[in-house]
Amino acid sequence: MNIPFFSSSLYTSESALTKGHTQSITLKPNSFNSFFISFFVVNETKQQIKDKIKKFGDSLKKYTRKRPSKNEQENADWINCPSCKKLQYKKDLESLQFICSCNYHFDYPAKLRLKNIFDSSLYEEIPCPPADSDPLNFKINNKPYISKRKKYEEATGLDSAFACASGKINGLTAVVVCSEWKFGGSAMTPKESEHFVSAAVKAIEIKADIFISILQSGGMAVTGGVPALASGMVKTQIAYSELKKAGILSIGVACSKLSGGTYVMWNNHDILCVESPGSHDILFSGKRVTANLKSGEQLPENFGQGSSLDALVDIIFSSRLEIKDGVTKIARVLLKKPKIKSIADSPSETIDESIEKTLSETSKAV
Repeated sequence: MNIPFFSSSLYTSESALTKGHTQSITLKPNSFNSFFISFFVVNETKQQIKDKIKKFGDSLKKYTRKRPSKNEQENADWINCPSCKKLQYKKDLESLQFICSCNYHFDYPAKLRLKNIFDSSLYEEIPCPPADSDPLNFKINNKPYISKRKKYEEATGLDSAFACASGKINGLTAVVVCSEWKFGGSAMTPKESEHFVSAAVKAIEIKADIFISILQSGGMAVTGGVPALASGMVKTQIAYSELKKAGILSIGVACSKLSGGTYVMWNNHDILCVESPGSHDILFSGKRVTANLKSGEQLPENFGQGSSLDALVDIIFSSRLEIKDGVTKIARVLLKKPKIKSIADSPSETIDESIEKTLSETSKAV
């Protein structure tokens, strides 16, 4: 049986339908052909065929489920673990600092990091100073970038991609800078650079013992162009130099998805740490770019993972649960500030003996 047939099959685009391209094909009798012939009647007008396609599509909607939007997925109460594929309840994950039972580390909100790292969750936020976050008046899909940035601010409650605060961590005076991934992938504009510098200035003012950066970022923002690159690389480098002059120990903790200029920033710290062995995509450039630079050389499967960086960093934590105690142990040894045990805990020891013993125990632990 020969019938006119649209060349692009059942899912022909609207443009093809309006052009009315047809060809003659031979169909053998079967259930699908019977349906097709009854659906597309020979010599029907284009509008009639379009109406039937629309009707058929509408009838399928009740059998298909709409894919949830990105916002719906983020606000859902349950989340799938990309590693073990188990369904996790978000409130349970929050109590575990967003670590799955398989040790997969989910993105961790910056404000929750600050809450869990400071003693008794007490800290003073360091505000973001006024700065131009869009020096080029950049547009994305004909919409100003600044409007998209406002959405990030509303979603995270932050003025920049960094959450910065000062307080006590295991008795040591500290300033902490945390990246917020949901703030546009924590990409750095001149505003983020100014916020980082203001945190370094605060550390110098309060004579902090340690300056901790917990970084997770896609690098310098493309929307900021050269000004973002200049402020991100130059100003932050000056900040690190001033911290060293002030005798403040800087510790950088790399989390999953750290690349570009922010990866360079991480390398400027005195002590380099990785959040967990499973942390991934910690690299200056992507795998494909790196492979091309090496003339297509095959890269190892764990390229950019925390477990592959043991020769480049000082410590790889087994999980983010160890960060608080780990960084302070390192700091006490290097700064020669052992944790003093109370006399009630060791009445037979003098304070000097307690200090010496604690320092020895800390050195062995590290």
